[in-house]
Amino acid sequence: MDIAACLADTKLLLALWVLLSSAEWLGNLPLLSDEGLLSFQILRLRPSLLGAPALQARLYSGRALRTVLIARIAAGAALLLPLASRWDLPASLLILGSCAYLARRTRFGGDGSDQMGLVVALGVVLMSAGRAAGDSSLAWCGVLAIAGQAAIAYPAAGIAKWVSPVWRSGVALPRVMNTQTYGHAGAARLAARSRLLSRALCWLIILSESLFPLVLLLPQPLAVASLACFALFHLSNAYFMGLNAFVWSFLATYPAVLTANAALRHLLGWTS
Repeated sequence: MDIAACLADTKLLLALWVLLSSAEWLGNLPLLSDEGLLSFQILRLRPSLLGAPALQARLYSGRALRTVLIARIAAGAALLLPLASRWDLPASLLILGSCAYLARRTRFGGDGSDQMGLVVALGVVLMSAGRAAGDSSLAWCGVLAIAGQAAIAYPAAGIAKWVSPVWRSGVALPRVMNTQTYGHAGAARLAARSRLLSRALCWLIILSESLFPLVLLLPQPLAVASLACFALFHLSNAYFMGLNAFVWSFLATYPAVLTANAALRHLLGWTS
């Protein structure tokens, strides 16, 4: 997969994440409005916000938030344009800025999809800028930034689970499935019925996430098959836990992972 194909696939998946996550933000606007529980009046109680109080009030108001979300949706729609487009760079820059703004505006903490989305947006900015300037090195920086983040994020999650006795014992899965926020009644009953199955699934997740960097070294057919398994993992999380945005932000890293895989195997002389 070359840079042009990588950019085309990545920006499509990034756009899908942007549109879905923006819809979720819009669904929470009553909480974030000037009269909501998470309004700027509450936000201002936290220290270290940048700017004078009057500027902060305008910058983090409900109206400003709605404006950012509308612009973000427009940028996501622009990235849906096929192949290379003159809108790729400004649209991805706008998405990158909106990610930074939303992280600053909420302050109560995003999730892994927000953080991965920001990195993917940065990678698309670098790839788009590199292609616009005819600088392949800059474009490759974008590919490696995205692939490198994926190669860090998955094992970080796996190792964090591995050091947890709750995950190693297999208790984590039924406990999570029994929660109101991320649970699923059917999955909870199934997990409670067989502790052996729960433990096996917990260890499957631990080992799969921890060994994800090996995807960068596998032959392309095996790398594609491995990423397809990870995609199914994210789809199952979306179904059972409601983690819908994770699907698209993490899938958006896969074109860069495959591109980095091809480049690394070529560098090592492992290509036929």
